[in-house]
Amino acid sequence: MTLTKHAFSADGSVDEYVLSNNRGTSVYVTTWGARLTRFITKDKNGQLRDIVAGFETYEQWQDSILIDDPYFGATIGRVAGRIHPCDSVYIAERQYVLPEIQPNKVCLHGGRQGFDKKLFIATDVSVEHSMAAVKLTYVSPDGEEGFPGEIELGVIYSLADDNSLTISYRGKLTKGTESVFNPTNHTYWNLTGFEEPTVHNHICSLPATHVMATRLDHPMVPTGELQPVIGTALDFASQPRKYGDRIDEFDNKTLRGYDHAYVTSAAPTDNLRQVACVWSECSGIRLTVVTDQPVLVMYTGNWISDKLVGKYGVQYGKHAAVALETQRFVNAINIPECRDQVLLHPGDIFTHNVVFELDTIE
Repeated sequence: MTLTKHAFSADGSVDEYVLSNNRGTSVYVTTWGARLTRFITKDKNGQLRDIVAGFETYEQWQDSILIDDPYFGATIGRVAGRIHPCDSVYIAERQYVLPEIQPNKVCLHGGRQGFDKKLFIATDVSVEHSMAAVKLTYVSPDGEEGFPGEIELGVIYSLADDNSLTISYRGKLTKGTESVFNPTNHTYWNLTGFEEPTVHNHICSLPATHVMATRLDHPMVPTGELQPVIGTALDFASQPRKYGDRIDEFDNKTLRGYDHAYVTSAAPTDNLRQVACVWSECSGIRLTVVTDQPVLVMYTGNWISDKLVGKYGVQYGKHAAVALETQRFVNAINIPECRDQVLLHPGDIFTHNVVFELDTIE
């Protein structure tokens, strides 16, 4: 196992860390946005493939954001997903106004300048974890993006020799009486290394039998009610199937594909549970997701611009990759029965653990 670093930006202000194991797998993580920028692993034939979306340099990443910002590989916070309405959010016995990122009073992924665009401080923690590991720390000041309280977040990426990547989040409120917190990781996976330009042929299995229902007048905003999926285009529980089998059934003006919050438990759990398995027959690479979080948001990159050109000259576009985002309930701060999941008080330690397990099948 090794952990190395090099400059990711031309001026040297942003670093990229490389976690490597004894099986030839390498994971790249930047201090900017605590982003997963490369995941290079062997396919069924022993050929190395980079199976996540991203860009070669910090400067290219900045240029890409001017075209489109899909949050490739980013640590999302303070709050992942949509908060609606965002102009009257009740926290710490006050009403707060959060930035409107999407029309009709929707705050998305922590605001205009969320954790995905912040510079983290990196620490080598390989010895403590007995594997290649890096801890990325960011302190979000009181009032940042409209959220009350100062929060300190530590994100640890650790790569084991069995090709499992663990991402562990630890958060605490260091100033204030109450805040809201629900981070996630927004890596996009294409298990062919983008040999296939979409994930239509990827096969998916999800144990969840319900998703969070959404508003009729705002189909991306969860209500807190649960909607059964068995027998519908959202059903990956009855049997594994390809994304492309029914992805065209979604309205092309609103959804354009999968962007749904699958509910795997009522609340965070003490144990890790498998919440998704995705694989490619082309590469033989299989990705299994296990977590202690109650929700998996599965997003098939429905709005990725085809003007984005990433690593190795790959042109991205609609359905180019899939994000598997483990988190607490979406819009929980506005759902009475879910609020406690995302509230943070002095003395609380917020935890979130997710493991991305990689192996190959014939």
